[in-house]
Amino acid sequence: MVRVVALDLGGVLSWPAELYTAPAALLGVDPDAYEAAYWTQRRELDIGLPPGEYYGRLLAAVGLRPAGELVDHLAHFDMALWCRFRPTARALLETVAAWEQRLVIVSNAPASLRQAAEESDWYPLVERLFISGELGTVKPEAELYAGVTAALGVQPGEIAFIDDRPANVAAATEFGWLAHEWVDDSDSLAWLRQVAGHPAP
Repeated sequence: MVRVVALDLGGVLSWPAELYTAPAALLGVDPDAYEAAYWTQRRELDIGLPPGEYYGRLLAAVGLRPAGELVDHLAHFDMALWCRFRPTARALLETVAAWEQRLVIVSNAPASLRQAAEESDWYPLVERLFISGELGTVKPEAELYAGVTAALGVQPGEIAFIDDRPANVAAATEFGWLAHEWVDDSDSLAWLRQVAGHPAP
């Protein structure tokens, strides 16, 4: 029996079209240069590299002096972009939040996501937000799935999980979660209805 619905954030609920262009415009730099620098050491950031170090290096890579105030502003702006969900993704959250199953988000992201999420309008819909930067491990490492399962106090087979990355889905399945690779919001809802026992109205 499914007791928990767990959703990835980036790639499932959100993939902001302006992820590179908006910060580049804010900083007055080339969007392609910003994008190239953006993914350098991103995994380290998601594991727990201090945001100040990551964003400071990003700013230096695009030719800007990494002043503390600018670093902090960019870090918050970046996370705020990721917290802008598509309307259909927000509708998905609202639908699942009304079920008896618990609803959580499991994201590879820096710890700085916490503040941006708490300031968002969707945050009250979820019971918990698990962030890799706080856990010290990332998907698809087994330690992350084990830590989330233990924190929720359920069995692995009682968690239904959606992620857009095949490696994360495969690792979740291997750990014992019910896992599904994201296609779109309607497909996600159809799969969740099936495994959680909520027929379409």
